[in-house]
Amino acid sequence: MRPITTDRDAVMLDDGRRLRYAEAGPRDGIPVIYCHGAIGTPLASSLDLDAIAWDLGVRHIAICRPGIGGSDPAPGRTVLDFAADVRRLADVLELERFYVIGVSAGGPYAMAVGRELGERVLRVAVCSSLSPLCAPHRTPGMQRRIRFALSILARAPGLCATIGDAAVPVIRRHPALLTRVIAAHAAPGERQLLELADERSAASASFLGAASDGVRGMIEDFLVYSRPWGFSASEVTAEVHLWHGLEDPLVPVEHALQLAVSLPRCRVFLDPDEGHHFFRRRLANILAVLVGRVDDPGEEVGMSIATVRALRGRRAA
Repeated sequence: MRPITTDRDAVMLDDGRRLRYAEAGPRDGIPVIYCHGAIGTPLASSLDLDAIAWDLGVRHIAICRPGIGGSDPAPGRTVLDFAADVRRLADVLELERFYVIGVSAGGPYAMAVGRELGERVLRVAVCSSLSPLCAPHRTPGMQRRIRFALSILARAPGLCATIGDAAVPVIRRHPALLTRVIAAHAAPGERQLLELADERSAASASFLGAASDGVRGMIEDFLVYSRPWGFSASEVTAEVHLWHGLEDPLVPVEHALQLAVSLPRCRVFLDPDEGHHFFRRRLANILAVLVGRVDDPGEEVGMSIATVRALRGRRAA
């Protein structure tokens, strides 16, 4: 029988920290470990996640990073350190080999797992992912207002945490405020979709779950992936699928291009009309390609770097 919601649990790590995670899909399915984005948590199920996981036969295992969604903080950590947490969880769940997927800020962590646990990782997918190109607030092509806000976050994390913690109760009472902010920083084609009631509910539930212990964990996470990751993309031996929208205003496609020329083994799937928030809508497609259920990604097209640069040149002309 299919579950209605994800199951939630936690494991104790070797250093005594608690690591929260959520599962969906059949327990004997193909294991896929999911690394969430910057302001979300996997404890609130994504739209249609259960149905998609069961249809594909995928055991979807979503991990809350340190300080987020009930996982204990890990002061002084790097992106690469997260791989040890995943190794411990995989051991506890008796996962011999598995796939990994990371979205947005989760992309660096997914690649870290692919680098450090290469012998156990079958394939990695990253969607709208950051790269080591630069700190997020210094990204070429990013809108000035986004870069300014992230610069304040980097320079005054304590002040931002205080303001953010005060805002959480307000967002809990008025969740539409959050979706308005998200829509204001979305690609034009995505704003109408963000007006749907289900999308608004999922976005607010995801954020409030991540902020269950306050926003400091999310801010610390931002500082972690803004610093050197502890490894190079060229050291990721697992095959990596790169999914990105050319209209992404939050993580411009330059990040995907840098990853494409750095990763030893990768496939590039770009959509010229998508922005930053297409992952949930394309979840079934991305997962199916990741685990090998289908090889043709459908509307997305595998592109060479030369093709991508030519397309961007035509759009800028």
